[in-house]
Amino acid sequence: MMLPSIQIGLQTLRANPVRTLLSTLGVVMGAASLVGVLSAGDGAELFARRQIERLGLQAVAVLPRTSDLVDGLNIPRASFPIFTIDHAKSLTARVGPSSAVALATTAGMGTFVTKAGGPPHAATVVGVYGSLDALLGGVAVAHGRFLTTDEMTGEGTVAVVSNNLARELAGDRSPVSVLAMPLLLQGRPWTIVGVLDEVANQRTFAVMVPLGSAQMATLPGVPASSTGPGGPSRVPGVRSFLVRAPRIEDVLSVQAQVESWADVTDPRWRKDSQVTINSQGVERLRQINQGMLIFKLLMGSFAGISLVVGGIGIMNVLLAAVAERTREIGLRKAAGARRRDIIVQFLSESVIISLAGAILGAVVGFSASLGITAFIRWRTSSPLYAAFTWQTFAVSMGTAIAVGLIFGVYPALKAARLSPVDAIRYE
Repeated sequence: MMLPSIQIGLQTLRANPVRTLLSTLGVVMGAASLVGVLSAGDGAELFARRQIERLGLQAVAVLPRTSDLVDGLNIPRASFPIFTIDHAKSLTARVGPSSAVALATTAGMGTFVTKAGGPPHAATVVGVYGSLDALLGGVAVAHGRFLTTDEMTGEGTVAVVSNNLARELAGDRSPVSVLAMPLLLQGRPWTIVGVLDEVANQRTFAVMVPLGSAQMATLPGVPASSTGPGGPSRVPGVRSFLVRAPRIEDVLSVQAQVESWADVTDPRWRKDSQVTINSQGVERLRQINQGMLIFKLLMGSFAGISLVVGGIGIMNVLLAAVAERTREIGLRKAAGARRRDIIVQFLSESVIISLAGAILGAVVGFSASLGITAFIRWRTSSPLYAAFTWQTFAVSMGTAIAVGLIFGVYPALKAARLSPVDAIRYE
């Protein structure tokens, strides 16, 4: 008797399309508000995650301590660790292929000219070895290629330049044309092998060169003594590691691996505070997730009020249906229908109305969030997009079923309690 009861409920809804549509509108508006809020919130959360990744907060940094804070002033240390390519290789083996490792010098200053005899321009120059993904996060090579392993282990005059520097060199031509011309950096011709993606609001020119060539590409500075392998030596700058975790949630485990590697490589590094190993992305992500959760709960509560209003509308429609179909209910009970069959019939009507409203509302809400995020992109130039996740779908459908069940119970119970004899005599 369960399936026939559901079929009767569906037939009743089809027989009264206008009433069904009107009772569905409240649920449509409530579900649309809920899905719109959740989709916009999910999109904002993804945007924040991408920004964290782009800013390098998904990385674990290993930095040598080059100074001490004394009475509020930074006092340079006489010596500090110098990381080498061998260190980079052993660290890469320790963290595994899922994490990207890069070794880089502190950004130095170099001067270049767009043509011989032209006015000089300034650029930041970084000597690198390892993964571009670890160095710059989501920034990729737009034209050409990145430095090869052989190039990064040598002292060749090859370079990868930022997009704005390539445009400066190209002039009226396409940035890809700079791959065929030399970069006159520090009086030397450097072969440009790659041009990076364009980065929003990038104001300075940037050049990446092999680790061993950084000194040739930068203005001379005061070298510092160090305790590198083989004893004290003279070095042009400070080197640091960046280890990019595959996901922000993996940063803490990767950091633990890096700390373990440091203790095995040289126990004095951490014991004597010679290096600093830290990460910021996990705490930033936790704060963002907490803020987005509060936003979703607050706005979702307001959207839930619309669903409650829609549920009350369903209950009113079903109560009116019970009064109109009293004789029909009496005939069904006289023919052998049990109380639970009547309850199933009316609950099925309520749940179907709620589900139909939720599905239509989900389409309307997600479409509205697409329009809102498009407007935000137009006004702010921020890459914010609405996101429809399975969690949002589950919440919207689950809420619709709950509304249908909660507000359909009373009309269903009222119909089930009717006496067959009194219902049949009802006019």
